[in-house]
Amino acid sequence: MVVANFIVVGMLLVILQTTIFMPMPVWLLAPDLYYVLVAYLAYRLDVLRSLVILFPLVCVLDVFSGTVLGTYALICFSGFFLIRTIAGKLPISESLYQIPLVGGSYLVVSWLVYLLLELLQPGQMVAWSMWRMAVRALLVAALTFPMFYVFDLVQKYSHRNYLPWNRLRLRNDNRRRRKA
Repeated sequence: MVVANFIVVGMLLVILQTTIFMPMPVWLLAPDLYYVLVAYLAYRLDVLRSLVILFPLVCVLDVFSGTVLGTYALICFSGFFLIRTIAGKLPISESLYQIPLVGGSYLVVSWLVYLLLELLQPGQMVAWSMWRMAVRALLVAALTFPMFYVFDLVQKYSHRNYLPWNRLRLRNDNRRRRKA
């Protein structure tokens, strides 16, 4: 149930991002909501479930965005593994490094994807602007805490037991059967 709920939440975030929050692809204040979900999955869920959630999210994001196919797959999967690797190696509590790590990893992954796309298709991308990417990374970092709270609520809702087995009385004997 966790996977299905997070796929639905991810699809809603993709639709919000590509329709409402991004009037033009190079708009400065377009928040990358999908990356906060990627960071949440890297922090809180196991690898298999996270990858099952990320795959349809990445496919839909690539189709809706209209950029070079595979760009968002590269961003999401490299961001996921970067955050997961760094978070696993740090000995301090999660709350101290969570927000700066999300913002910093977004900045690093965006820069690496830009370099890779510039090597493959020179002149096709928008020129790199460090201050623009820093503003977008700060926006992602600012949205991390409230969105993590919402994702925690979704995860708690997903783990709720829909079929209360303790209320369901299963009898091992058929009461209608004749006693012989």
